[in-house]
Amino acid sequence: MTRSQSSTRPAMALSAFTDNADVKNVLQQLHQRFEDKSNPTPNMDKLIVSDTLDDQGNQYVHLVQEGGGVLGVALVGYTYILEQAGIRFMRLAGTSAGAINTAMMAVIGSKQEAKSEKVLRYLCSKDLFDFVDGHPFARKVIRKVITQEHYFKNVKKLITGTALALVALVLLNIICIGLKGVPAFAIIGKFSFVFTGLLVVSVLTGLMYFNMLLKRFKDRGFGVNPGKDFQDWVRDIMQEHGVQTVSDFIAKAGTPPPGMHLRNGGSLKDLGPDVTLITSDIVTQNKIEFPKMWDLFTTDEKTLHPAQFVRASMSIPIFFESSIIQDIPRDEAKIHKSWMKHLLTDPADIPSAVRFVDGGILSNFPINIFYNPKIEVPRLPTFGIDLDDVDPKDKEKSRQQTGDMGLGGYMGRMFNTIRYYYDKDFLLKNSLFKKGIGRIDVHEFNWLDFSISDEKKVALFVKGAQAAGQFLQSFDWEGYKADRREAFDKLNTVKPIQQTLTATL
Repeated sequence: MTRSQSSTRPAMALSAFTDNADVKNVLQQLHQRFEDKSNPTPNMDKLIVSDTLDDQGNQYVHLVQEGGGVLGVALVGYTYILEQAGIRFMRLAGTSAGAINTAMMAVIGSKQEAKSEKVLRYLCSKDLFDFVDGHPFARKVIRKVITQEHYFKNVKKLITGTALALVALVLLNIICIGLKGVPAFAIIGKFSFVFTGLLVVSVLTGLMYFNMLLKRFKDRGFGVNPGKDFQDWVRDIMQEHGVQTVSDFIAKAGTPPPGMHLRNGGSLKDLGPDVTLITSDIVTQNKIEFPKMWDLFTTDEKTLHPAQFVRASMSIPIFFESSIIQDIPRDEAKIHKSWMKHLLTDPADIPSAVRFVDGGILSNFPINIFYNPKIEVPRLPTFGIDLDDVDPKDKEKSRQQTGDMGLGGYMGRMFNTIRYYYDKDFLLKNSLFKKGIGRIDVHEFNWLDFSISDEKKVALFVKGAQAAGQFLQSFDWEGYKADRREAFDKLNTVKPIQQTLTATL
């Protein structure tokens, strides 16, 4: 057992997921729909989702995975069904929880291998609450908030009750002082003064402790948990699969499958695998793509480990400390060149340190990185997995809501408008990509429930599997290609018109 897998919690059996009756039912339905009866070996030969294949007949797609904390278990259920259907993944991209699954799928085995069961094994052997590695008091509060309903209301009641008790004791003390000549009030007064003193000392101690926690919170990048256990866990998994450097990570993710070819022949030019993990730098206010942009921060890749890229993408604000890279050699020519290449940044504006928070702040569903306007007919589609955690009742309420919105709702919607805008804007302008997106309904689960039960893990996996089954039943590859060709023709019709209008002005 590795140092990051120190929990004594017994590992779940893989069969709890893969042998689940609902998951088997999804696979059975797909077989019934797509099985080639003339082939004696059970298969899904009639399922066609791509024109890019390997020498084993696996079909390849690009895959984008959305962030969502522990809801990422549902992502594994989705990819499990895709892999069981003979689908493999060329280019991979993900944010936050999506970055975890993306990174694992990039480093485990070869491109031809199914990865989801192996990802499950790591998740089964890990108590996710180990990732909550902050101060014991913070761990206790987080567990209470997650597992107890109305926890904040109970805390409010405690504070209100303490304040009322203090006021009552002060009033009682005043009365006892005024009636100290009465023997009964003299005795009551002694006890009242003692209780008042104890309560005041307790309140002051609590306030001092809370102030210490606030200072600790500020000193540690405005995050409750260091995230070290999480980063060590990812590092150990990568090392187990021969990935210890940035070059290892790039090479492993970029190795094409043997015998890669197109179904009806054609060129494979510019078609190859890679991996992208999204994070947000709040110092320069930029979206950062790892490992592509590692050279922004150092000239020696040995000073970075690819596990840091996953940790940076997973830096949930407040919950985790921001991930920091310090001592950037901002005066070196190589660094200047990298910042100009990736971000068009003037050398004078290069920072000496950067601070990463969750990539979902800027792009929680980075499907845009797979867009190539030069391709008329795609050789493979882009699949995306969307974690839909909004209660249908809330969706309906928001549609009907006019001006009766509380401050919390107002701030929450404003924040979501900002963080979802980048991805929504791309999908509005390139609606074709919506055809490759499957949505998993996970509104019944808490995305920060790191103390999630085994039963809920299985339930999330099943949700993902069912969503994948529904998606494959409806996906139309030929229609996808036709729509792409139509979009390409429109784009290339509009451009000459625009160029003509510009030339006449």
